Amino acid sequence: MPADHLPAHHVSADHVPDGDTSAGRTHGPRRTAARSSGRRLSWDVVRVAAVLLVMLFHGTSLAVAWHPELGQRPFTWGWPVGASTLLVVSGYFAAVAVARQDAWRWWLGRLFRLLPAFWAAVLVTGYLQRTLARDGWWAPTWSDIGANLLMLWQWKPQTYPFVDLSYWTLPVQLAAFTAVLVVVRVRSWRRGPRAAVWLWSVLAAELALWPIRTYTAWEPFRMVHDGLGWHRAHLFVVGVAVFLVATGRIGRVHGAALTAAGLFEQWLQLRGVVMTVLILLAVMGVHVAAWGPDWDRVLPKSGQRAVRWLAGISYGAYLAHFSLGILAMRYLYEAGAGPVVQVLGFIATGIVVGWVLTVVVERPAYRALCRRRDRRRDGRRAVGVVRATRVVRTPASTGAVIAVAFFGGVLVVAVMDVSGAARHTAWAFLALCVFASVVTYRAPARAVAAVGVAVVCWLLYSGFVVPEVGHLGWDPAADTRRLGLLLAAALLGIGAHTLARRPGGPLARGAE
Repeated sequence: MPADHLPAHHVSADHVPDGDTSAGRTHGPRRTAARSSGRRLSWDVVRVAAVLLVMLFHGTSLAVAWHPELGQRPFTWGWPVGASTLLVVSGYFAAVAVARQDAWRWWLGRLFRLLPAFWAAVLVTGYLQRTLARDGWWAPTWSDIGANLLMLWQWKPQTYPFVDLSYWTLPVQLAAFTAVLVVVRVRSWRRGPRAAVWLWSVLAAELALWPIRTYTAWEPFRMVHDGLGWHRAHLFVVGVAVFLVATGRIGRVHGAALTAAGLFEQWLQLRGVVMTVLILLAVMGVHVAAWGPDWDRVLPKSGQRAVRWLAGISYGAYLAHFSLGILAMRYLYEAGAGPVVQVLGFIATGIVVGWVLTVVVERPAYRALCRRRDRRRDGRRAVGVVRATRVVRTPASTGAVIAVAFFGGVLVVAVMDVSGAARHTAWAFLALCVFASVVTYRAPARAVAAVGVAVVCWLLYSGFVVPEVGHLGWDPAADTRRLGLLLAAALLGIGAHTLARRPGGPLARGAE
């Protein structure tokens, strides 16, 4: 489910902004309590609890429903309340962020946080499913992986299956964030009453669309309705309502009415009393986290460190846990492990792969893209100001360069596979050499990054181009030569970039 949980020190389960203090109230004695010198532990606890509930639902309920051969679980958590909680938190922190900074800058930051990690997760998960899936289990085709990269599953679910079921919240979040951007640009957000009018309008629109979606079979309407996530808009509204109450923009009675209306629409769609009550309890937890003192008084220091670390990788764990976790459960089942060990392995797989995804892709890509955004902004501000003839650029993170090489390399191989060019191994290898040069040329990469780029390209060539697909081989003479050529191509890109940055070079002139 949610893809909104951004790393803790960023923003939330959706992105909790650094140093969040609950948005600082404007009313009553709680104002002091709401402020904090650092990031509030309360939100980390909420985020971690929600993601663990998502994993528990997937590992004890959906995994067995899809693969009954894994055996029954000792217990089943059958309510997807974790994803809904994360969407509420996403709505809250979207409101926090746009109240503090330029809306356009915030919106770009959300894209930079969400998309690179998502694309990398799709490629990694799809590749591992293709190579590790057991006999009789579904494995995605390259067309399925491409459709997931473009988020087409909610538009045409009968044609484009999920590579990982957790991805469903991505387009919902992106649509909601874009809607917030549009509303804020109208400049009616800053004033609480006008913001509340927007929220009531969203709830009214969702309620009006519900019978059309439920009782008609008009496919174009279903595609737009489900593709834009209108059926979950009420959860974002509840999150924004919590923020408006916490900052004194609307009264508590008004906020309670918005919350009640949102929960009514939740019940109307699912007709589940238990599920609605659980979401109500989760919303109450969000209210306490927003209004009350920080929860660092309750947890010991060791527990706080663990919670903060898990919150920091929560988005990556959310993206990577479901399909790969089921594969891990299958291997544990074949090894004779019991259901409890299988569930623990399911959760551990999500945490480990999520940590790698966060460290290798999410954080480096986010920092690199934000630096590029800020350089462009600063460049626009400096129009008419005399600038140096040579711009010194900080080398990009090696991890970011390797992540870009992996993501782009998979796309190159996928295009060659679909077009049939991969059958000509010599031309496919040449294409990967050119790609390695382009990656290191476009980024101010360090020399050590060239080694990583070369290894990534070789892995893609050996795993997807050279038969047999999905199985790595090693020919001492041929593969040593291939690695050497790929390394030379990557170093050539770095050298070309260095020459182009010289005073008078094309990149230097472009920066003047």
